[in-house]
Amino acid sequence: MTEIARETPTAMSTDAATEPPITARRAQTRERLMAAARTVFADRGVEGASVEEICEAAGFSRGAFYSNFGDRSELVLAMIQQSSLMQLAAAQSAVATMMAAGHKDADELVSIALYALEGLGVTRSADETIGDRELMLHAARHPELHQTYLGFVDTCLAQVESLIIDGLRHAGLELTIGVRDAVALLAGTHQHLQTMAMFDSRRSDPSLLGTLLGTITRPHAGSRPYGVG
Repeated sequence: MTEIARETPTAMSTDAATEPPITARRAQTRERLMAAARTVFADRGVEGASVEEICEAAGFSRGAFYSNFGDRSELVLAMIQQSSLMQLAAAQSAVATMMAAGHKDADELVSIALYALEGLGVTRSADETIGDRELMLHAARHPELHQTYLGFVDTCLAQVESLIIDGLRHAGLELTIGVRDAVALLAGTHQHLQTMAMFDSRRSDPSLLGTLLGTITRPHAGSRPYGVG
């Protein structure tokens, strides 16, 4: 069987109950393979990268790769999930930091959350952003991956919507548009900033997210930021 035939894209199962338990050692191996793949994909693209190159960069054999991922498409979906979960965790931590800030006005609380996001690594290197774009392009090129990808994205977005509502409520703010539209605008702005940073970091100003939030929010009627008496 040739390398190309073996790597025919297949959708990864989203039912965690059907997956075998991942040991600590196997988790470390998967992490190293994904970290190596991100670098290789950024340099050569998903389609241009071979399993051998990924394994060589990670310091593993082909056997280690295929004992963790059925093919490159399964690796791509795992990497997309990993990246999304990391950014969701950073957003959760940023909101928690804002909530722990004490007596502040709404503008200060929003600034604290955005500053925390930047410090937690939401602002990514050019190679990381390029690698993420390559993952998305691969998933987009293979229709059999679309539903798996969209199902995971919908789950993440639902968590982000809840997080934004809780964070704004804490700051004494409410949205002037639907929360789903707000998340779409914030995500689009975030992606724009990442794209600009690939070409010139000076063109990526995180305060743009604050400007957007100021445009689509207003003080919540009859409420104050938590902790303000």
